[in-house]
This record gives sequence, structure tokens and C-alpha cells, in this order.
Amino acid sequence: MLAKSLIAGVALLMLAACATTPEPHMLTGSTWKLTAMDTSGSTTTLTPALQARHTLSFSDEGALVLQLDCNRGRASWSAGQPRNGAGAINIGPIASTRALCPQPSFGNEMASGLSEAQTYALTVDRGALVIETGMLRFTFAAME
Repeated sequence: MLAKSLIAGVALLMLAACATTPEPHMLTGSTWKLTAMDTSGSTTTLTPALQARHTLSFSDEGALVLQLDCNRGRASWSAGQPRNGAGAINIGPIASTRALCPQPSFGNEMASGLSEAQTYALTVDRGALVIETGMLRFTFAAME
């Protein structure tokens, strides 16, 4: 009886050692700058200076770090693996500082809109990321 238990225990340990660690999501470790926002058929393109002040970074363990113009934000995120470059994404409520930023500023739109995110799409070269909500489309460019 003891021998059977010992063999079963060793077999379980061997199986655990063979288990593979899941690959991190392709967004993990990436940082993006906002280049355009589409709302109700109207597109706003950000200047390079504004792009640098509106960014998001997908870190491991499901943390999202945002630069919302003169404010900073944090949220949780999860996303399905993309199929044909697109997939589902969920961004939790964004906690942010609330300083009054000089206009034009799109930090408030990012903070309120991204928490409604439903889908994302990556270009083949992974140079652009599009996040869509029911009403908004955010277009980001990869940061080096």
C-alpha cells in the first residue's frame, strides 16, 4: 500500500514538472501612444506632443499603467488571444489623479472610454493597436 502511494506521489510530481508555463499575452510588456480617437464618425488626430502625454503600458500580472496627459492612472486588464489579429479585451475601472490639464487634453476621454473597452486589434507588424468600445475607437502606435 505504501509503495503504491509513493509511486502515485512521484507520478504526480513528474506531471507537475512537465506542466508548461503559459506564454504571456502579446500585449504584456508593450507601451503605446494614442494617435487618434474616433467618436460618432469624427476623428481627432493627436499631434506628436499630445501623443507623448497620452500613453498606456500593459504590464504583467494584469496591470495597466496610463499617462492621461498631466495625470496618471492604473487599472487591471485581461485579453483573449487574438484570432486574425483581433480579440476581446477587458479594462477595469481606471483610478487616476485629477489634476486640471491644459487644453487640448484627451486624458479624461481615455480614462472613461477605455474602461468600456470590448475589442482590440493589432496590425500584422504590431505597430498599431486599436481598442474599441461601443462608442469610441482609440488608435495607438507602438512606442520604442
